[in-house]
Amino acid sequence: MATTLLALLTYLGTNKYLIEPWLVARQVRKKYATVLWIACQELQVHLKRIQDRVAAKSPATIAALKKIPNNDFKERADWFTKHGYYTTVTAYKIADLSAGLRVYQQELLFSTYRESRAFVFSLYQKADQIKRAFSSDTFLWYDYFDAIGDKLVERSGEVLKPMAFSAFCARCFPDQQFRLFYEQLHMFIWFAADGKYLAKIETINGALEDLRSFLKQENLLSGFEINRPPITHKSRRAAAVTMARMTS
Repeated sequence: MATTLLALLTYLGTNKYLIEPWLVARQVRKKYATVLWIACQELQVHLKRIQDRVAAKSPATIAALKKIPNNDFKERADWFTKHGYYTTVTAYKIADLSAGLRVYQQELLFSTYRESRAFVFSLYQKADQIKRAFSSDTFLWYDYFDAIGDKLVERSGEVLKPMAFSAFCARCFPDQQFRLFYEQLHMFIWFAADGKYLAKIETINGALEDLRSFLKQENLLSGFEINRPPITHKSRRAAAVTMARMTS
């Protein structure tokens, strides 16, 4: 009886002080891996569309991206979701990725578990690869890439998370310092629209894909996929017919 009780107490102690913290650390890695994977995927899709449209010299796309909020918003709150939407959402998606990387690294930085420490070292290498892809021979400085993410990080209780797009737009309208902080990022977008960074976008997307592959290899995203259907001429015609019927 005493032996059984001792074994049980030993197991409970092991579970409390060894197994439970290990599981918590594993859950932290999985939680933030999902956030970061989504940010990578969203930015990859967005940059590829910009690359294709700028390469095709789309006047609408180029004009939409060549806007600097502090110069162009004319004191209108709706500018950020209308005329300035494309450049605003592009800036947000880049900053959101940076914020996701910053949060992830901070949450794991002081972990005592060997798996987490090895993971954060590899994550730092992937982050460095992305920052170099963005900053090499561009208007976007290496350390500034971290800064645009730090500026976007919010704390909700004990949880760190990137600011939502709606909050980003709401902050841009009244806060001139906030708008000016992101002006260098918008200059990067301006030059991308000018066609100067077409090859650079290919490099950036390669670094993003490398990070997504790393997260999947770590078995943190089992069964997690995002599939976006392509927008074809057929689907556009079908949508137009549906809207016509609804308004007739």
